[in-house]
Amino acid sequence: MASALNRSYPDIQGEFEMEDEFEDELELETELEDELEFEAEDEDEDFLGAIGGLGGIGKALGGLLGGDGEYEAEFEFEAEAETEDEAEEEYEDEAFVNPVRRIYPDAELMAHLSSKAASTSSEAEAEAFLGALVPLASKLIPRAAGVLARNAPALIRGTSALGRRLRRNPATRKYVTAMPVILQRTAQSLADQASSGRPVSPETAISTMTRIAGRMFRRAPERNRAMRAVNTFDRRYRRRRTSAGTAAGTPAGARRVRGANGTARPVRRRRARR
Repeated sequence: MASALNRSYPDIQGEFEMEDEFEDELELETELEDELEFEAEDEDEDFLGAIGGLGGIGKALGGLLGGDGEYEAEFEFEAEAETEDEAEEEYEDEAFVNPVRRIYPDAELMAHLSSKAASTSSEAEAEAFLGALVPLASKLIPRAAGVLARNAPALIRGTSALGRRLRRNPATRKYVTAMPVILQRTAQSLADQASSGRPVSPETAISTMTRIAGRMFRRAPERNRAMRAVNTFDRRYRRRRTSAGTAAGTPAGARRVRGANGTARPVRRRRARR
């Protein structure tokens, strides 16, 4: 942002105007940001509402604010086919990824990005973090790579729109971390639909994602289990990065031991005397 750069680096920017002019500029930028935020929210409603997904998400989020299970009967999606329900519910036993497949790095990165998206104060950063989840989901579910690539623009936009709705309210902001699980299940469902010969359009992709998200958000045990799984992978990501950085600073031929205070320090091995 120009004003932030001007305040931090006035010499570089060449800004030596009076303080009142700077304040006027800052107020103008704030007003513009507010207008852009409202426009983005309107676009979200138009985008998700056009394919009928917003109603279910809105009701599910309303249930989170009003109490778990309070309106469960109201949350049933009329457009939900029973066969799709049965197929998609098979994925719900898997909180995030199957450990047998050993795809930890991609799962850890998705978990970390969703955590960053939930915690950052910048909408632009959150949107970037969430948008990066879609291509990573294709690595988790390789058989869905083709259908995800064909519908990537719609899925990225839908993921950002859903994330923005969750971030809008402090009570639902933490559920942004459930996005990796939502996208994983979406990828699985879209792959199944494509393999059965059903055409998967951008509208189909978004409606599938919003249906899966709505079902997760209205079921407290399911969403909490998903969040715990993602938080676990996020911790693994940070632990792995810390270990990698620590190992990089260890001299060759040295091993690391922990002192009394729990911190690790390198200790060079002594050569055995002959």
